[in-house]
Amino acid sequence: MRLIATLVALVALAGAGFWLFRAANAPVPALIAGLPDDGLRGAPCPARSLYEQDARRKQGVRPPAALGEALRKNFPLGTDAGALEARLKQEGFALFAPCPNDESVLGARWLSPSWGQPDAYVYWRADGADKLIFLDGHISKTN
Repeated sequence: MRLIATLVALVALAGAGFWLFRAANAPVPALIAGLPDDGLRGAPCPARSLYEQDARRKQGVRPPAALGEALRKNFPLGTDAGALEARLKQEGFALFAPCPNDESVLGARWLSPSWGQPDAYVYWRADGADKLIFLDGHISKTN
């Protein structure tokens, strides 16, 4: 009985090790490969309260995020928003609604399968002709 329990424990440990190794080596999307961690920035949503508005004012102006700059280089404002959305979906990003208080902001996120890789968030707005009028994004590493 003890031998069976030991074998089960060894198989479980080997499986967990394989899973962790496999997740750590999963490729990141080409859009974010090699870009630095921008830190937690949050979505470009309107402030929900005067307290939140004051807190943002105190943070001051932040330097542009590397992902946002790369996205604007590949998808300049005025580009068809459908092209951006198609590229994001192709690279494994999932669409989500980032702002409960502003439905005009659209979002996509790529959540890493491992703690050693970054998470990426992209936000955009489009006009009535589906052309980009705002585009930004950031990368946050969890390690």
